Amino acid sequence: MKEELLILVKTYPTLSKKYFELVCTAGINKNGEWRRIYPIPFRQLSDLEKY
Repeated sequence: MKEELLILVKTYPTLSKKYFELVCTAGINKNGEWRRIYPIPFRQLSDLEKY
């Protein structure tokens, strides 16, 4: 399922054995509901995908 989110919070990258490096992110959708996005390999995203 895909939905648009306004990203409001991003944690500092944390090392992980399973995912290399993780960033936990949270945002709200158009209905004002909070969503948590985890894990995100932030440094592996392209420049256009980074936030």
